[in-house]
Amino acid sequence: MSSTIAAKTNVIQSARPESRKFTLPAGIRNSASLILIAAMFMAGTILALCFDIPVKSVMGNYSYDVLVILISMELFTNLIAQMGIMQLLAIKIAQLSKGQKRLCLAMFGGMMFLISSCLNNITAVMMILPVIFVLLKTLEVDRRYVCIFFAAILVLSNTGGAASPIGDFPAIVIMTSGITSFVSYLTHAFPLFALTSVVLIAVWGLQVKKEQDDGAVRSLAVSNLKSQYKNIEIRFDVLRWLALIFAAMFLAWSFVPQQVVPPEVIAVLGYAAAMVICSIKKIKVVQLMDLKSVLTIASFLFFAQVISQTGLLNLVAAYLQTNIHDPRLLVMAIMIITSVVAGVFSAGPAAAAMMPVIVEICRGPLGAQSDWIAVAYAAAICAGSSLFMWSATAGFILYGKVNAAEIEEEGGEKVSWGAGQYLKYGFVNYAVQLSIALAVIAAVL
Repeated sequence: MSSTIAAKTNVIQSARPESRKFTLPAGIRNSASLILIAAMFMAGTILALCFDIPVKSVMGNYSYDVLVILISMELFTNLIAQMGIMQLLAIKIAQLSKGQKRLCLAMFGGMMFLISSCLNNITAVMMILPVIFVLLKTLEVDRRYVCIFFAAILVLSNTGGAASPIGDFPAIVIMTSGITSFVSYLTHAFPLFALTSVVLIAVWGLQVKKEQDDGAVRSLAVSNLKSQYKNIEIRFDVLRWLALIFAAMFLAWSFVPQQVVPPEVIAVLGYAAAMVICSIKKIKVVQLMDLKSVLTIASFLFFAQVISQTGLLNLVAAYLQTNIHDPRLLVMAIMIITSVVAGVFSAGPAAAAMMPVIVEICRGPLGAQSDWIAVAYAAAICAGSSLFMWSATAGFILYGKVNAAEIEEEGGEKVSWGAGQYLKYGFVNYAVQLSIALAVIAAVL
């Protein structure tokens, strides 16, 4: 046992990045997001020209409010990340779990759900991954556990993002669409996605074998984690103010009508107040954000607005309503279609492209059930975004970080994790989420 511990310690201390040759597939993969952005803008422009739609009119109805909320909230969460509180919480979870693999999965998964419900998925993932990597590199993990662990983290970042109106891009699109209010969405969606998350944690937790050893390696893992972060400084004096501002933003989104103060204005005001507090407290703010993610979402919104103005999706909505007379079956059919679109094309395009169909459905006989229809739509996107690696908002970020961490099995072989390894876990994540969502919607409508 002592030799195993020593070997594990040496792996952590001597790990050095190896040089890698640039290959064409790697270059294409690294540029995939830029290619997607260009393709979406070009496809939208060509479609607008084909349907004789002036691009100026497309931009006149463009959803700038969604972009403003996304950018403001990402910058706001970057401030919280710099306070060190998330790292402290992750370390506490590692201590409470005592390095037990099943408990680690359950507790880190629960933390991911809660963080993603308040912060955007990518920021949430980026904040806790460093702590997770230090822990997993010291524990005796195998390839199967790594795949299960990160499959759970990925799907729980999705369910957390869908649980609140500000958790992720699709939820923000729904909130700004006008078919439901902030409070209505929150009170309907959070219980559903919390239940779904508990089921998912149970499903994957049961796949992890319980340890039969004396716990020496696990104790070392926790001790190593504490030593790595022993000098972390938590600015509770600033965090209290940021928490107060965030609570005020939540209350404003909940009770101030959008016609009086739009949600994007509240987001900007909240971020501005947070920056003032940081300036008063003499906090050096390093505000970095992924411009590619903003441009990607901007391209989705542009393409969706063009599609909306062609009238094609209104025809789809009318066709569905004409041929499916049972309201429950209609909503469930839309959920299945939306989930497949989200799985194949990722959550962003699905959320933007299918939204006009949902709005048209809510204007019809199902208008009284618009709150549940909004949640059903979010649940379908959430299920689809968990189907494939590329479907999730944080999928490629998680893929790159996990492989760059070079986690090793007990024999020293590096664990790779990507689209192929995630595939069978993705189908389970999709089936569990969609089944629960369909059952709930069938019961409430």
